[in-house]
Amino acid sequence: MLTWKILGLIIIPLTLQTSVFPQISYLGVVPNLVLLITICYGLLQGINQGIYFGLIAGLCLDLAGGGILGINILLLAALGLAAGYLERIVFKGNILVPLLSVLAGTFFYEFFAYGIRSAFGWRMEFWSFFVSTVLPLCLSHFVLAGPVYLGMNKGLKFLREKVKVGG
Repeated sequence: MLTWKILGLIIIPLTLQTSVFPQISYLGVVPNLVLLITICYGLLQGINQGIYFGLIAGLCLDLAGGGILGINILLLAALGLAAGYLERIVFKGNILVPLLSVLAGTFFYEFFAYGIRSAFGWRMEFWSFFVSTVLPLCLSHFVLAGPVYLGMNKGLKFLREKVKVGG
């Protein structure tokens, strides 16, 4: 039952990211909600859950987006693992942790995706990519990270309490 709820945490942001947000893009970029959710989930649930969530989220994103199959699986699994590792050593109530984690995760994701795409023949000048894509994405992810993290924290607490009660 919990697996279906986790799948909902992937499908709903994925649907918004691929259908609604392109119509209202800010600074010419569409926020990667699946990346945000993966990092926040890893920060809240730990290594095993983070990597599992990242693998499933990456697969769904790769299947929905086309392109080179496996980029999102690899990168989101790595981000889920890294965020899950941080779960052990940081205080979950500190809002700076998800903000900075999402900022670092966005840089990591975009730079490695750029490198992989370049290896497959994608050509774009690095500084142009950095200014037109990475910086606006970092700004939009930084703004969205707080509400996503807090909402996800409350939602996961609610689900845990519901499971404890037996509902």
